[in-house]
Amino acid sequence: MAGHGVLTLPNASAAQVPPLACPAGTRKESYPMSDKVRLGIIGTGGIAGSHLGGYKALVDAGYTQFEIAALADVNDEQRARFAAKVEELFGNTPAQFRSAEELAEMSDVVAVDICTPHAFHHTAAIPCLEAGLDVMVEKPCGITIKATDRILQAAAKKNRIVAVAEQVRRGIKSRCMSWAVNEAKMIGDPRFLSVMGLGTWDFAEVTKSYAMQWRMLKLLTGGGMIFDAGAHFADMMYYLFGDVVDVYAWLGCFQDITINSTELGPRPMDVEDTWTSVIRFKSGMVANWTWSFAAPGEPVAAQILYGSGGSAHDRGGWMHTFQNGADLTLADGTKKSYEEIEKEYRAQLSPETREALFPYGVENDFALECWDFIDSVQKRRKPEIDAETTKWTKSICLAAYESSVCGKPVTVRDVHDGKVSAYQDPINEYWGI
Repeated sequence: MAGHGVLTLPNASAAQVPPLACPAGTRKESYPMSDKVRLGIIGTGGIAGSHLGGYKALVDAGYTQFEIAALADVNDEQRARFAAKVEELFGNTPAQFRSAEELAEMSDVVAVDICTPHAFHHTAAIPCLEAGLDVMVEKPCGITIKATDRILQAAAKKNRIVAVAEQVRRGIKSRCMSWAVNEAKMIGDPRFLSVMGLGTWDFAEVTKSYAMQWRMLKLLTGGGMIFDAGAHFADMMYYLFGDVVDVYAWLGCFQDITINSTELGPRPMDVEDTWTSVIRFKSGMVANWTWSFAAPGEPVAAQILYGSGGSAHDRGGWMHTFQNGADLTLADGTKKSYEEIEKEYRAQLSPETREALFPYGVENDFALECWDFIDSVQKRRKPEIDAETTKWTKSICLAAYESSVCGKPVTVRDVHDGKVSAYQDPINEYWGI
């Protein structure tokens, strides 16, 4: 398990993957840059709209190496609206299908972008991989460790790419702060991270949308915000600070609310609305991660990293670490604003690094995750964030759940290797994973 404190740039020397499979059954020994990647999108709900905005940002910047050629969604009306949006933005009309299987069998796409709820990531990815398509899966890559392993096995059998749509680390502010902390060492050696977000949600409003309804049920989402937005937090922890040894967590649910699920029917919300945890890193650094949306009264939102030479106060206050940049207070009381840090960061970037991190001058994080996938398909290279990487970061999140079940610290490796799975077992059993 290797930490990701320093980025390995995607380039011609990156790990290569075998050639692209053509739908007709022939094989290409290379993928000419003149050929556009014919792309399918599976799931046309909320997050698919963010991906669509990312693809549009790429086109606006001059990157046109892809075409959105097909869509799949069981919701006919939603899919039709999305198709109309694709036509409006890109000028072509994508073919429409009701399932991943239909799209994989009947369309001429060579790669797919999967934007379904978590429970259906593996059921969408596996038939596409088996059909010889490359895949990008929204985070988390599989609702459980076993689901991830099923995806990895299908990819290995067909020698396909599985990228993961993890955008937070890719933005200019996250890249900048990673440089400031790990390379410029502006606050010395990292020691302790404190993350706290306490407040309340208006559930009468929140649960009106399908996008939030499925996030409130364990069988559909795999867990609450630890597993949803927390996937971004875990990826940033791994990217910034390297390997996590273990997690000790308490989880609770104070809400008493019924979710009218499209897939499962009426069910009580059964994911955490509150947690507190301690995360220990191999480096010796420690993080405290506490969050609740069942905390009436005074809201609190703060994220501060302390090092041997000062602190970095995250401007976001949310668990997407450094997505909004951070301001420094050094040990001698000197202040340094994020704007000053970014100016220094941009000044030290070589043209090669700048183009690798922000191709075509694009700094939008969703656009960058989409570019990395398309570019990896064309060049037959390993994407920056793939299923193997996110299996480790997902294991950080799942270690919190497993720790809460057993009442003691749980190692990330034991979760990753499937040795600890009491929390996940009912999910696997229900979905037949």
